[in-house]
Amino acid sequence: MKILIAILAVGATLYAVALLLAYVAQDRLIFPAIPVAQTPEEAGVGDMAVVSLRTGDGLDLQGWYKAPTVLEKPTLLLFHGNGETVAWNGHIARALIDAGYGVFMAEYRGYGGNPGKPSETGLYEDGRAALDFLEAAGARVVLHGYSLGSGIAVQLATERRVEAVILAAPYTSIADISVRMLPFLPVRSLLRHPFDSVSKIGRVEAPVLIYHGTLDRVIPPDHSRRLFESAKTPKRFVALEGAGHVGLWASGGEAAVLSFLGTLPAMMSDGADRAL
Repeated sequence: MKILIAILAVGATLYAVALLLAYVAQDRLIFPAIPVAQTPEEAGVGDMAVVSLRTGDGLDLQGWYKAPTVLEKPTLLLFHGNGETVAWNGHIARALIDAGYGVFMAEYRGYGGNPGKPSETGLYEDGRAALDFLEAAGARVVLHGYSLGSGIAVQLATERRVEAVILAAPYTSIADISVRMLPFLPVRSLLRHPFDSVSKIGRVEAPVLIYHGTLDRVIPPDHSRRLFESAKTPKRFVALEGAGHVGLWASGGEAAVLSFLGTLPAMMSDGADRAL
């Protein structure tokens, strides 16, 4: 009996330690912020300007901006993944700028030389500041969120009028990802940053494009399928065959995005849903 009690005590202690570690370490896992700042020139987009933003909670952040060269085209507001900075999306910005679109690459607090500590509510504030900037400039805005950034795009699309929402390798929620990774822990109760996109996307009023790699092992493509099913506006889903979680733009993402942007007026008029 004493041995059994000792085993149970050790097990309970280890479980408690696992709970504590999961709670304490979640910020570093969700937001492995990269503090190093790069320049637009280093990212291949030297024609983008570095602009300053003031967030609603008083932080001064920097982002990169280029107005559209074709006036009737919208500006894409890009939200990057958790282990990236704006510079990592230089190739995406380059392609969009060359196609005549405007681009704003929003850098998060705690990333790329910006002050502050990242959090779910904080990143929403950062996104709002970028939207405020673009609205003041009279831009028509399309939101593009990759991985972590998809949750920011969904949240902002429930708050503001935008032309469209594009989600690359999105999740239904951080909780759903965490449950798959840590099935033995009550992660839903421990999470401080749930990013619950699947409960919000039904309130988005703009057309939606979702694209996802079929071999994504970080965020399985069934997350995108569930989001697609929950969206209520004209929508399109593109499965990128053979693609994983990274490199989506070069694996068919660019073609999917440019095609979607080119057919936005038709999608809005016929209300068609498409899964490709």
